[in-house]
Amino acid sequence: MQSATKEDKHTLSQIIERLLSFSLSDKLKFAIKASLSMALAYLIPLSQGWEQPGTAATTVMLIAATGSIGDSVMKGALRVIGTVIGAAIGMTLIGLFPQDRELYLLFASVIVTVLLYFARAYKGDMTVFLLSAVTLLMMFQNGEVDNVFTYGIDKTFMTILGIIIYTFIGIFLWPVNLKDTSVENASTLSTLQSELYIQRDGTKEERKALYQKMIVQEQLLGTSIIASDSSSMEMNFSKTQWYDIVNSYKQIDQLLTLLSLHDKASFVDEFPRYITNYNKIDKDIVGLLEALPLAWKEKKEINIPEALHYEYDLSEIKKLSQLERADISTTISDMVKLHTQLRKLAEKLNSLISAMPTFFNLEDIPKPPAFIWFDMEHLKGSLISFIIFWTATLLWIFVNPPGGFMIVILATALSVLTTFSPLKPSLLIIIFSISFVFATAMYVFVLPHLHYSWELGLFIFFYSFIGFYLINPKISVFFLLGTATLGINNTMNYNFDIFLITLFIFYAFLFLLMLFYYIPFSTKPEHLFLLMKKRFFKLAQILLQRNRNLEHKNESFMGAMAAKYSKIHLMGTVKKMQLWVNQIDDKYFDTLDKKLLLDFSKECETFVYLLQMMHHRDIQMLDNPLLKAFKKQIDGASMVNLLGEYAAGKDAKELDLFWRDEKQIIAKTEERLKDFISTVKADEYSEKEIIEFYENISLRRNVWLSLFSCQKMMEELDFKVLERNRF
Repeated sequence: MQSATKEDKHTLSQIIERLLSFSLSDKLKFAIKASLSMALAYLIPLSQGWEQPGTAATTVMLIAATGSIGDSVMKGALRVIGTVIGAAIGMTLIGLFPQDRELYLLFASVIVTVLLYFARAYKGDMTVFLLSAVTLLMMFQNGEVDNVFTYGIDKTFMTILGIIIYTFIGIFLWPVNLKDTSVENASTLSTLQSELYIQRDGTKEERKALYQKMIVQEQLLGTSIIASDSSSMEMNFSKTQWYDIVNSYKQIDQLLTLLSLHDKASFVDEFPRYITNYNKIDKDIVGLLEALPLAWKEKKEINIPEALHYEYDLSEIKKLSQLERADISTTISDMVKLHTQLRKLAEKLNSLISAMPTFFNLEDIPKPPAFIWFDMEHLKGSLISFIIFWTATLLWIFVNPPGGFMIVILATALSVLTTFSPLKPSLLIIIFSISFVFATAMYVFVLPHLHYSWELGLFIFFYSFIGFYLINPKISVFFLLGTATLGINNTMNYNFDIFLITLFIFYAFLFLLMLFYYIPFSTKPEHLFLLMKKRFFKLAQILLQRNRNLEHKNESFMGAMAAKYSKIHLMGTVKKMQLWVNQIDDKYFDTLDKKLLLDFSKECETFVYLLQMMHHRDIQMLDNPLLKAFKKQIDGASMVNLLGEYAAGKDAKELDLFWRDEKQIIAKTEERLKDFISTVKADEYSEKEIIEFYENISLRRNVWLSLFSCQKMMEELDFKVLERNRF
């Protein structure tokens, strides 16, 4: 009996423990918060007798679909400011052109296009600019001038109400600021760095996998704190300090990448024979790399070794060939630089960990830009939005469909989600059709039987919950647009004609989006991948050409601007290649190896990483006399020409056999290097100049090897098949 009682108590305690440990998923919390915001966006205006509650609800939909899950008072305030700016511009245009509808529409279309371009280019919360554009368009009351300012104020007020409701629900119900992943990402990157250093002489596949992971983690590290408006709560550092730490990690990543790209040389196991203090350098580096993750995770202070320099055994060094000297001097120089960078980073972390106020000397580094300017897809997407605006406007003017200017507003605003995006309008039409069937059932069987406000609130909540929980938030807005067809208001007339007319409005703008998904620019994944591939080689060529021009004192303003553009967009172009590779439907292309295609795009990412590193090093070493003398001896074809061939659309198999023979190119380069070094008088150059020369040669070799790896994959891939018309 006692044992049975004990078992019952044990079972009861387990149940209580499970109940206490139960927690809702982030997805469920988001769906509940967004659905409650939707319900309140209807109930509050209806309870006060305000008109146009659907405007507040639509605002909530847009923020939930395009904004982030984490919301704060500051974000809400920025959205309100954006709304007020949009309303002010809209009312100003109406005041300037009260009777001239054409001029109003012309200026409005240009301003809206610019605002939507900002929304695309901005790296933060795009809803600030999106709401500005939507509010501006909502000021236009189908061309009418009576009570237009009252109408505009009502629309603005309801939009702001929707923002306030969404913001306050996000703050007070399960407050979720975007998770500050800075410490987690830094710790992960530190662990990867330690593994890569230990495996720097391992197999090529292991090294390649590790430094590709490291590159990806470095990119995550650069964006982790940008997503948060506050400083880190874990280690109490500011954004400025974080950017400085990220810069230190980038320097360490570059050095580790260079160390890991060397194939194991004959002297690797005998480093102490040539560098008398090699073991000390290696031990310090390993110790620092192992201490960094512990500093982030456990706030454990790092024991920082003293600064040191390498010490050659000159008698042993003389026994090496010139190329072996290049390898060993580059390797040991990179190790000492790595030692220095790790010490700097350790000092910064110790400063943050200490009980004293967190302060360390900041390096002079540029702040990451808030906008990505002149991205081609952003520009083309904005042009498409402009065309959609005028197509919808002409439809409204000449056909005068039911709903009037609402078609223009919806088609223009939501084009941000569908232009040059994997989100296909055909999918949205399917989702909206499901929503239409559901809304029709609700309109016929549920709405007529609702008599109390709490019943209406529950109805809207569960309708919204279905959309936000079961459908991706990015496309849930197209399911929830079904609520707009219900015509929910204080005074409702159940008229199926009006319901179908409202439905027509939404199908009309969705078909417009689908039409301009394919014209004037193709958005087929295979076409965009080929376009990105061609652009990738062109931008790489421009970046290298810039270095050549600087070496020959042939600098121009346009060349400098083109190189700056390439530096900004080169890595982004490779990322787009990877995006569209994943979207290609390989069942249409029977000869295509999709996995190899993805591997090719990843190798292109490695090439870009090394190329940008080489670009910066070349600029730093422009005045090196030894490098100048060597480059004067190199004439004829170079990597710039090879990249130009690929940028022109040539296939790898169409190139001269010389460019496809990796061994021949490397042998020829080594022969030139030997001939040049044999003529060099070492006493005419400083040790720094000689080391820089070897470092540059080594880095240039690594860039070539990465390009050869890309080229080898290109020879096995059938890119021509992607040009096939699959319709």
